[in-house]
Amino acid sequence: MLSLDADLKRVATIREAVGPSITLLVDCNHAYNAFTAIRAGKELEQFGVRWLEEPVPPEDHEGYRAVRHAVNMAVAGGECEYTRYGFRDFLARGCVDIAQPDVCVTGGFSEWMKIHALASAYGVWVIPHVWGSGVALAAALHALAVTPSFPYTANPIPLQNEPIIEFDRTRNPLRDELLVEPITLVDGRVPVPQGPGLGIHLNEEVLAQFCRSG
Repeated sequence: MLSLDADLKRVATIREAVGPSITLLVDCNHAYNAFTAIRAGKELEQFGVRWLEEPVPPEDHEGYRAVRHAVNMAVAGGECEYTRYGFRDFLARGCVDIAQPDVCVTGGFSEWMKIHALASAYGVWVIPHVWGSGVALAAALHALAVTPSFPYTANPIPLQNEPIIEFDRTRNPLRDELLVEPITLVDGRVPVPQGPGLGIHLNEEVLAQFCRSG
């Protein structure tokens, strides 16, 4: 784990490299306590960071609230919450501006819809957490494709109310090689797979490499 100062230097270097027009989002992976996360958030404001994800451990709801009230950027989290019941308390306590249920671990599409309804009642934006396989990415894309803009407007503004997706680019054979037709960026956007079901086909040979008999 890097020190906070080292983290901040990296963000400063990235901002210098990409210029002022690129929006930066920061994922802390619940590395901090509330005090340190608040310090990090205030320091990150100078770089125009718009999103602070998982600033404190997922169980620390009071820490989330403290960070959210102290920093001038959206606080995101929820990938470690399960079902509508976990999100009920997370939302009711005012922990986040952006809820991040993971379709594949929080209960599937039906539970996603219930969580989304809860979040909308609290005025919280919903953006899926995505990690793991190409199947997980396809599921999240389909969920996002039918998610209304929030708040609704005829002219969506990127990173304010236009749907966005987490699209990891580190090497991952379960994402990049498992699908017969990998999901890729096209002009800065990620197309939703077409066809029946999730719109994807699995490469059986790749799948076999990761199968283990009991």
